[in-house]
Amino acid sequence: MKKKKLFGTDLTVSNICLGGANFGAGLDEAQAFEILDFFAKSGGNFIDTANVYCKWIPGAGNSSEIIIGKWLRARNAYNTMVVATKGAHPCLDGREPHRVNHAAIIDDLAESRQALGLDVIDFYWLHRDDENLPVEEIIDMMERFVVAGDIRYYGASNFKLHRMEAAWEYSRKHNLQGFSAVQNQWALAAPDPDAPKYGDPTMIQNDDDFYTWHVNTRMPAIPYSSTAAGFFYKIHQMNPQIDHMGNISPEEKQRLSQKVSPDYLTTRNMITYKKLAGMSAEMNIDIHQLSLAYFFSLPFDAIPITGVRNLEQLQTMVDASNVIL
Repeated sequence: MKKKKLFGTDLTVSNICLGGANFGAGLDEAQAFEILDFFAKSGGNFIDTANVYCKWIPGAGNSSEIIIGKWLRARNAYNTMVVATKGAHPCLDGREPHRVNHAAIIDDLAESRQALGLDVIDFYWLHRDDENLPVEEIIDMMERFVVAGDIRYYGASNFKLHRMEAAWEYSRKHNLQGFSAVQNQWALAAPDPDAPKYGDPTMIQNDDDFYTWHVNTRMPAIPYSSTAAGFFYKIHQMNPQIDHMGNISPEEKQRLSQKVSPDYLTTRNMITYKKLAGMSAEMNIDIHQLSLAYFFSLPFDAIPITGVRNLEQLQTMVDASNVIL
């Protein structure tokens, strides 16, 4: 797999990040070890997890971090892997809708470091924002964790653009490290912006304005849901009927909705699909790989996070790392 030095840091990471959300939730320890072994053998070294992952399963705790920590110890891989984890997620039972505070982060950090077997977290994400707090207070708090040696770099996950703009200006003005990357929901396939919000309303989608901001600041993006649950691959399997303007009939939309969310069946995505399908045939490259490779050609660092369920999917991801558009 190809690697790059993440802009604004001294971290050299693979250009695709392996998502660990299903380690302990869909994949048991042995399966996760198999995937981690293959990923490392293929040159991958960037892993994404979170303190909250698997806590929705009764009795599972932070299983994703625990499994990754066991693997790091078993393979003595601490010097070769960059593990990014997240904290300050709201309580899943609703008791604490906002946990972006010193006490909550101290608790999450302690649990994460113990599970992972790390004294210092290379990259630590705030999993959610708390818009009740001035972003300047959040930056000052996170800087104290850096100074204390608990974390090296920190990022913002599910933060809105105006909050990132304020954080960027404050950090530059006061010569602070500030956020080193953004982790929001972003894929080449974009949902209809006029569609009703569904799922978790605290999950933030990167849009065209966010893209422009990344270009201007060179702030790295490390997006989750980076293939929109395999949107283009699933559509390609169904051989859609699309006219020259990218339109589909109501009957075709209903048929395609059996595999993908109708919110993604937009003219924009259909035009993009036609381009990808042509490139896939011409270059003999899997359309799923092309949707990941999109991120490698942007004018700022963009490292997609993607999870896999088996070695076949992982091989597709590894092969995508070397595609140049």
